[in-house]
Amino acid sequence: MEIVEKRIIEAGGASKHYWLDLLHYRELFMILAWRDVIVRYKQTVVGLAWALIQPLLSIIIMTLIFGKVAGLPSESNAPYAIMVCAAMLPWQFFANALSLASQSVVNNAN
Repeated sequence: MEIVEKRIIEAGGASKHYWLDLLHYRELFMILAWRDVIVRYKQTVVGLAWALIQPLLSIIIMTLIFGKVAGLPSESNAPYAIMVCAAMLPWQFFANALSLASQSVVNNAN
């Protein structure tokens, strides 16, 4: 007589131990993230510094255009450049994350 094992699949079972798995495989995530950074910036002339230069140039341009040319005031005593930085960094993170997520969906359509 053969014993058949039944497997019960629960909803949300994959995400039940998400944080434990993330902690357990943290070295793998770091290696994969570092590999992605190396591959992305290996072919550029500036290299990894481009990741810092691009947002800084955006902040400088926005500060010059809106702070100096348009003359928009800051509502507090904080310098306008700091206010632009505080607004641009979350926006750039969101825009890049959305762009990369949509590229991932398109690239992995199969």
